[in-house]
Amino acid sequence: MFEEAHTTMRHYFIDEAGDSTLFSAKGKVLIGTEGCSRFFILGLLEVPNPIALQAAMDGLRLRLINDPYFNNVPSMQVKARKTAFAFHAKDDIPEVRRAVYRLLRNMEGLRF
Repeated sequence: MFEEAHTTMRHYFIDEAGDSTLFSAKGKVLIGTEGCSRFFILGLLEVPNPIALQAAMDGLRLRLINDPYFNNVPSMQVKARKTAFAFHAKDDIPEVRRAVYRLLRNMEGLRF
């Protein structure tokens, strides 16, 4: 008897924070020196429905861009080509990060 194999497509988004460079080009240890990150973090988000997540993120971005509260926030200006095009914690103000985290927390099936 032949059993049919079932494959499941999985979608992951991976991001890092910090710098993984531990040595200079000449082999000198950089740990503990000025400019060397104290931490390196790697995160993986499993997303069962990337199309739904993209739609939710696009909707959130549109709502935030059209919210008068953010009119004077530099990263929210289309000409800045930052948050108006893509969320990025480095560029986003705390209120935007909070809205993104809230959206992610409420999306069904995400696993970090």
